[in-house]
Amino acid sequence: MISMLVVAFITAAMICVMSAFNGIDDLVKDLFSNFDTPLTIVPIEGKVFPDSLVADEMVRSIPGVKGLSRIIEEDAWLNYVDHNAVATIKGVDDDYLTYSPIDSMIYEGKFILEEDSFFFAIVGLGVRSELYMPLFDYAPTVLGINAPIRGKKISRHKENAFNRRAINVSGVFSVNAELDSKFVIVPIDFARELFGMESEISAIEIFLENDDEAESIKEALQSKLPAGLKITTRYEKNALIYKTNASEKWATFLILLFILLIACFNIIASLTMLIIEKKKDIFTLSSMGANLGSIERIFIYEGILINLVGAILGGVIGLGLCFLQKTFGLIAMEGAMVSSYPVSIKWLDVIGIFLTVVVVGSAFSATLVRLLVRRFANNAMMRVE
Repeated sequence: MISMLVVAFITAAMICVMSAFNGIDDLVKDLFSNFDTPLTIVPIEGKVFPDSLVADEMVRSIPGVKGLSRIIEEDAWLNYVDHNAVATIKGVDDDYLTYSPIDSMIYEGKFILEEDSFFFAIVGLGVRSELYMPLFDYAPTVLGINAPIRGKKISRHKENAFNRRAINVSGVFSVNAELDSKFVIVPIDFARELFGMESEISAIEIFLENDDEAESIKEALQSKLPAGLKITTRYEKNALIYKTNASEKWATFLILLFILLIACFNIIASLTMLIIEKKKDIFTLSSMGANLGSIERIFIYEGILINLVGAILGGVIGLGLCFLQKTFGLIAMEGAMVSSYPVSIKWLDVIGIFLTVVVVGSAFSATLVRLLVRRFANNAMMRVE
């Protein structure tokens, strides 16, 4: 009974841990999907390319493409009153506002980039905090942006090497800590003036009807792009984050698997005591003609049954805990993007865990049972004291 409960608790722990990592992975994907498009056209070398190099009609002709937006991204030095910060200015066109869900991530203020011929900026929550910048209802909040003038060396021209612009701030967005501390969104026309890019852009972001078709659309579009340009997916742009989460997930799984192997010794201890207690019965079966293999199978089936029932019980416990966390948020996350710790049940993971527990536990038990039965048989197991 104890052995069965040990297997059950380890199985439940595996399911809970894997579901927690899946929940974090889904949360990261959701957060980045609000800011990063599924596909982005960027130059292979350098930071910019001619605006006219890619025609809108060519991109839109690919089945599955919903829209596209031309982007200018460059670093700039920001100042508000006596506070300074460095951030990435992201200039976007009108199509970006049409297709991007970034307006749903507004933390304070309104999502306005242009109104009555005036330009406005949307700053990340982290940038706003670094600048100690309030957002007033009764008066505009003016942000100073200083961008290096292309072709002028800062060491030589000093302050004259910067192009200075002021822009009103209309809102604050919040996606995640990394992006909040990095970006300021402005109209692309403002970015062109600021960085002196009248006919160049940094990227073309592509919005899709179905994000799951990103790889196939990437292949179809890549063949039509001119030389010097490539397409990156959302996963490729944030590969380090996704790979780190996956590595942690499987490393934790291996640790729990090692604990399962240790727990198998508990099962062996139970089976050993059972073999000792059943010496007389084993002798009786042997006297009736039962061979060593058939006697071994009795105890092997006992070990398999312990692992099987323990895995089923652990699966019920683990899925129950995940369901309660997902429904009621038992474990809260204070000050995070979500109110409770995210969990996501992937049935392939659950099936894989169940099979791993049963197969590994049963194989381990069967191997040691054979050794134990033969050891007793070679000594005095078949004798009645």
